[in-house]
Amino acid sequence: MAFYTEEQSKIISSLFPDQAQEYNQLLESFGNFVEKEILPTARTIDRQGIFPKENMDKIFKQGFTNIPYSEELEGLGLPYPIYIACMELVGKACASTAISLAIHGTVCDGLYQFGNKDQHEKYLRDLITGRKLSAFGLTESNAGSDARSMTTKAVLDSSGNWKINGSKMYITNSAKADYYFVFAKTEKGFASLLVPKEAKGFSCGSNITKMGLRGSTLMGLNFDNVLVPKENLIGVNGEGFEYAKKMLFSGRITIAALSVGIAQAALEKSISYAKERQAFGKSLSDFEITRAKISDMMTEINGARLLTYYAALLKGRKQDFGIEACEAKLYATEMALRVCNQAIQLHGGYGYTDEADVHRHWRDAKLMTIGEGTSEIMQVIISGKAFD
Repeated sequence: MAFYTEEQSKIISSLFPDQAQEYNQLLESFGNFVEKEILPTARTIDRQGIFPKENMDKIFKQGFTNIPYSEELEGLGLPYPIYIACMELVGKACASTAISLAIHGTVCDGLYQFGNKDQHEKYLRDLITGRKLSAFGLTESNAGSDARSMTTKAVLDSSGNWKINGSKMYITNSAKADYYFVFAKTEKGFASLLVPKEAKGFSCGSNITKMGLRGSTLMGLNFDNVLVPKENLIGVNGEGFEYAKKMLFSGRITIAALSVGIAQAALEKSISYAKERQAFGKSLSDFEITRAKISDMMTEINGARLLTYYAALLKGRKQDFGIEACEAKLYATEMALRVCNQAIQLHGGYGYTDEADVHRHWRDAKLMTIGEGTSEIMQVIISGKAFD
C-alpha cells in the first residue's frame, strides 16, 4: 500500500483534472519522503517527548509550508488542497511533527492575510520557508472557547511602542518559536501583535506533560511589560478578534487533515494485523466482524477526507469556507477517535500495549477534538447556520 493513498489521488484528480498527473506525482514523491524520513522516528518522539525539530527542518526543505504562497515570497504557488494533502501525509507519519507544523502554518496564513507588505518581507518570507518558527498565542487559563474573556492587555506607551502584560496558556511550539502571534485587549477592542522570542520581559513556562502529541511543546507564555515596536501590530488595532476567528477557520482545515492522517495510520496497522493474526484456525481478516469494522473505518475516513478537501478547495478559491471548515473539523476529529478506538479493539490485548504502537494514534487524536475549537463549539457554529 503506497503511503500516498489511492483515495487521495482520486480526489486530487477530480479537483484538478488538467494537472492531475503533475500534482499526484508531487504528492506521491512527498509521501515517499515522509514514509522514509519522518515515519521511522515517530514512535521514539512520542515515547521520549522529543521536539521534532529535525523532522520539521527536513519537511521545510521539501517546500511544505510555502506550497500555497506566491513565488514572490519564495512560495510554490500551488493550490491549497495540495498543502492539505501533504498535511494529511505528515499527520499519518508523525502527529507530533504535524501539529507543530499546523500551528506554524496558521500563523503564516494570518500574517499573509492581515500583515502588510513590509511585514511579509521582514517576517513571512522567513516563516514560510522554515528559516524561522512561529506560535499562536490566543488561549488563556480562563479564556479558551470564550476567547473574548482574555485578560492580556496591550497599550501604546509614550514612546509609541506596544507594552504587553498578561499570560497565555497551552501554547504549541512554546520556547521553540522565534515569533509569537499574540492577541491582547486594547482600548479599541483586540489587537494582534508579533512578539519576538528575545523581547525583554517575555518568557515561557515549563513544558506541560500531555496524554498525546508528546513531541510538541506546550507551555504558558508570560508578558511582563513586554515592549514591541508599534510596527509589529498586525493589521488594524481593534480587529484582532476577527483575525483570530478567520485564522482558526483555516487552522481547522489543517486539524481535520491531520486527523484523517492519524486515522489512516490506525486503519493500515489494523489491516496488516488482521492479515497476520490467526484465531480459531484462520486469519483474523477472514472473520465477517473484522471486515465490517474495517469497512466502517474506511468509509468514515473517506467521508472525512472529502469534507476536508472540499473546505480546502473553497479556501483556495477565496470563497466562504468557515462552516465547511467547522464541519470538516468536527467530523474528522470525532471520526479519528472512533477509528483509533476500533483499531485498538481489533488488535485485542496487544493493541493496549506500547509494543503495538496503536494507542499512540488514539492519544494523538483526542487532542484534535479539543484544539482549534472543541467539538461542542463546532456544533454551536454549524447549527448557527440553520437557526440564525
